[in-house]
Amino acid sequence: MFHEAVAAVEEYRRVINGGTAEEVNAWISDDFIGYFGYYPDRDYEVYRSAHYKADNLETLAMYVGKEPHWEYSDLTRNMREDNELIISAIVNFSLKGSTVASVLAMEVFRKEQGVWKLYRQHMEKYANV
Repeated sequence: MFHEAVAAVEEYRRVINGGTAEEVNAWISDDFIGYFGYYPDRDYEVYRSAHYKADNLETLAMYVGKEPHWEYSDLTRNMREDNELIISAIVNFSLKGSTVASVLAMEVFRKEQGVWKLYRQHMEKYANV
């Protein structure tokens, strides 16, 4: 199950780097909760599935023509249960080849009805760029 889960995560990463917002959102669990703490003007923002998907549509539309790229450097990959993979990673985000953010991420992918989905996500600032 581990190798299947890791392969699914790698596919998700290919989609986020080359797919449409709709394709990215297809990977988001209806039970998704995300905690994001990398904003310069506020503490954490909490996202539920519908809000996160709507934000993805808006944000990815703003990146059209700017060559967005997420580069993942995994720190750990562990199965929590047979249907849940936890990954910690450093994620560097760039626009037109220039890094604009570096975050420490913890993600949980969960197999739901035979399909792997992004179930939980916690991101906070990792480094100044």
